[in-house]
Amino acid sequence: MILLDTALAGLTVGLFWAGVLVARALGLKAGYSLAPLGFRRPRGGILLGIGVGVAVGVGAVIASFPINAASAFILDRLGYSTESTVQGPFMRALVRWVEGSPGVAVPAIFFVVVIFGPAVEELVFRGAVFNGLYRLGGYLSTSLGGPEDSPRAARRISFALAALASSVLFSLLHLEPVLLPALFILAVVLCALFERTGSLLPPFVAHATFNSFATSLIILDGLGVFEIPV
Repeated sequence: MILLDTALAGLTVGLFWAGVLVARALGLKAGYSLAPLGFRRPRGGILLGIGVGVAVGVGAVIASFPINAASAFILDRLGYSTESTVQGPFMRALVRWVEGSPGVAVPAIFFVVVIFGPAVEELVFRGAVFNGLYRLGGYLSTSLGGPEDSPRAARRISFALAALASSVLFSLLHLEPVLLPALFILAVVLCALFERTGSLLPPFVAHATFNSFATSLIILDGLGVFEIPV
């Protein structure tokens, strides 16, 4: 998992810089800064960005309970299996790791699931995929002679299409039908957070906060505090 995430992050940054080199070779103005990918100070400041991210993450955790319950109910009524085939076995494996080596497993799981994983996913899905599609939509709208009297409408359409495409990809790649609606909604909210703040920090904090809930359950289960139903 760490190797895959590292490779994805390296590929994303590498493709960005390759695009910069191509643009400069064509005589276009392009800098090597990663600011276009979201590596910048959030609008409103760092503390506000962190606070908003925590609030969004907590809200996403609370909202996921009824959404997941409704999703499981609908899938069951339609005759589809609601058994977790990816997250469930993964969580059980982590619980066994905590049981066997808590001193190593607890900090490692926290780093990978709460810090490293969300950081890479935000870079890829919000910083690169969503932001790239959003900017492309704005460029096409301008170059193709979009409605000059309604640039706000053009931005809204570009945002909707980019958020939809990147969020569908994000939720599908988690390979969990029951969780798909909640993950899709979370991804759209993270796209909006990125668009409003211009930074990866708030969506990263929100994503990390969201993941920290399941991580806490895994660790507490592995330490024998209680058993999670997975």
